Amino acid sequence: MGANGSKSKGTTEKENGRRWKTVEVLQNGVEIIEFKDSKTPTKMPEESHSPNAIYGMMFKKGNGLKSISIYDSDCMKVVEIHNEDHDGIGPHYHYWKNGRPVGEPQPIASNPQYQQLLNETISLL
Repeated sequence: MGANGSKSKGTTEKENGRRWKTVEVLQNGVEIIEFKDSKTPTKMPEESHSPNAIYGMMFKKGNGLKSISIYDSDCMKVVEIHNEDHDGIGPHYHYWKNGRPVGEPQPIASNPQYQQLLNETISLL
């Protein structure tokens, strides 16, 4: 439940309604998730199961961290960090609002907090 009493749209309240599963919870609190159906493309959920969650997802073949998503108190994604190149800027992040990225991708080096989260998460895997 979010801070204002809201919840995600009901798809995550019961285990059988969830498309993702938690594989591991790292020491820094990042939950590594994956789709229950392995044929589904690796895409982070738009909503988290709990407020202020941070989820990480591995590349499909398991060779490293693909992305990290940060969720707000209403369980909505607000930032997605990609550990891969995008238009030559390398690892980067996108701000999210209303289920969509907003603005241009920013290089991870421009935000020390996100850089630290990415580095720390990679080191814990």
